Amino acid sequence: MKYFKNNRKFALALFTLVSLSLSSCLLDDTVTDFGNGPVLTTFTESETEVNIIKDAANTPVNYEFEISYAGGRNVPLDKDVTITIATSPTSTAKEGVEFELPVKTFTIPAGQNSATASIKILTGGLVPFDFKDIVLEIVDSSESIAEKNTITITLKALGANSLAGRYEVIESSYYRIGVSTPGSAAPVGAIRVIEALSETLYKHKDYVGNFADQNWYFTVDATDKVTVLTKDPVTGEPTLLNANAAITCETHPGSLINSKCGSSNVVTRTNDRHDIIKLTVGYNPTAPREFYEVLRRLE
Repeated sequence: MKYFKNNRKFALALFTLVSLSLSSCLLDDTVTDFGNGPVLTTFTESETEVNIIKDAANTPVNYEFEISYAGGRNVPLDKDVTITIATSPTSTAKEGVEFELPVKTFTIPAGQNSATASIKILTGGLVPFDFKDIVLEIVDSSESIAEKNTITITLKALGANSLAGRYEVIESSYYRIGVSTPGSAAPVGAIRVIEALSETLYKHKDYVGNFADQNWYFTVDATDKVTVLTKDPVTGEPTLLNANAAITCETHPGSLINSKCGSSNVVTRTNDRHDIIKLTVGYNPTAPREFYEVLRRLE
């Protein structure tokens, strides 16, 4: 009986030892393999766009973008990484016509994980609102190349008077059923994007006041008067703000009495292109929500 007990203890100890040994091996393998995947070179962004304001001199525009790599242990390598890029056959903008790629081979230095590349946009070959895509691809690398190895740069050629660009909020207000609610107004200093759809039609992207995921539209006439639209000009569907039909100074002036309809919806042009746009829009005419903002163009 004693012999049986001793053997059982021995077997249990042996099983424990083997289990620990296997666990240790598995852990060692995990530690050894972790972070040792391939280093993949790619573009930091796969899609971007550039507003090109046409001028009489057709001044070329330099545009920079980043090439980088990821993988391995996600730390910069201790050696240089060399990458070569070229124009993709899918590019609708033609090299030598709409743009130049003066340098095609770049080095990411040891200890860093990105390098800056650039193109020269030849504005003389661009036609306002005939948008073109530059598509570049990585064709060679001293490390592996990522499956997604292209960048698409959309050239948006615009007329000299276009209002497209990035703006900062310099004044704003929000009224909820006649009561000022500053926390829901666009914060002063916030960035807003105005996108040009034609010479006179614009999209106010992403926001109404401080509420995100809201797109709405306006036109600007020859006298710089702004008209906010109550319908999507592309689909014809009503413009919805917070799931409610938009109202404007033209359609419901009596509901937008706190949001400066009398002095709003106008563009003030400046010589340095820091144009100012005053906008009023709202929704829910019986219990109105009123938004007012003054935007100054940054670029």
